Amino acid sequence: MHVAVPVTLLYGGLIALLITFLGVQVSRLRGAHGVGIDTPLPPELVRPVRAHGNAIEWAPLGLILLLAIELSGAGTRFTLHLAGGTLLLGRVLHAAGFYGRNKLSMVGAALTYLDVAAMAIWAIVIRFQIYGP
Repeated sequence: MHVAVPVTLLYGGLIALLITFLGVQVSRLRGAHGVGIDTPLPPELVRPVRAHGNAIEWAPLGLILLLAIELSGAGTRFTLHLAGGTLLLGRVLHAAGFYGRNKLSMVGAALTYLDVAAMAIWAIVIRFQIYGP
């Protein structure tokens, strides 16, 4: 059976590339600083580790919601791309802000929170529209 979820496939792939990039950076820095899994993190690694960890914490939730909404058939291509694009932008800005030590991380976090909350409410509304009380 073929199920069409082109929007989630796009943003899932792009966000997976972002998370992979962030993970490779952490591994590279760990190697450069001789930091193992049981070694305390030097200050130079705290931000890269948290940028990667934060992406891992938030991206799956957003992608699951995006997939559920897309599978429900309730979203238009535009609204789905808006939700997926906002999730991706939020994650990129958050990571860039962590690396650049600037307020982009707060902007990215806020975008992510708003996007995930909007998709959560959207999913709940869809549930009641389709299945009733």
